[in-house]
Amino acid sequence: MKRRLPMALAYLLAAPVLARPAATLEDLRALAVQKSWAELLERAEDVPPASRTDTWRALVTEAATAEVESAMAPDDKDPFATARKARALGQRYSFLAKAPGFSSARDARGLKDLERCLALERSGCIDTYRELTGDASAETTLQAARLVKRGHFAYVAMPLFASAVRGGKEAGACKDDALAEAVLAALDLPATDSRAGDARKVAFEWCWSALGARLKSATVGASSYFLANTCQPMRARKALTELQDDLCKDEGL
Repeated sequence: MKRRLPMALAYLLAAPVLARPAATLEDLRALAVQKSWAELLERAEDVPPASRTDTWRALVTEAATAEVESAMAPDDKDPFATARKARALGQRYSFLAKAPGFSSARDARGLKDLERCLALERSGCIDTYRELTGDASAETTLQAARLVKRGHFAYVAMPLFASAVRGGKEAGACKDDALAEAVLAALDLPATDSRAGDARKVAFEWCWSALGARLKSATVGASSYFLANTCQPMRARKALTELQDDLCKDEGL
């Protein structure tokens, strides 16, 4: 009896595994009618590539959007659970990035997750948000930055404000008053602080036309940290008065 067991096991291992039958668009439509979104997403990739038409993409988009919108509120264990789900779906189906409905749901839930994380006073909320929501719109990122700024020192939100500017491609964000406050606060940090580095890029490379006047005014009576961050770029833009230039030179700058 004992000798037969290995033979039986070998037979089972050698037996062909029955593959799940390919799904059809009609199968996905039926699941959509039933609002079985999770099952639809699970079966979507069973549809042969040749049959993945615009209708297939529309069904996947509808299911993915519904899954994000209807996700349970994040628990205390992982405040970013919904943002993680949205990111995973976006990576799985690259065309979702161009779907306005999905993008709106993804961005809205990402903000909710950030708000939850901040309310729980967890560490790393900003870094986690940025990691999971790199595709968020500039306006959404700006909202996230304002959200952080409301409960913290203004410079804490500087990385998000810098992200919202999109390397100077979003000029509208440069005119945001909260962004200006964050920039001025971050320029009052040591020059080696990454947030001061973000502020220099925003102030002197991406948003100078919107922030130049405020930066000139802030130079009067500024701290040594502020001068260390601003003297050289202000001088390069010929934005220093003679007195301000002398102050910079007194600081060895």
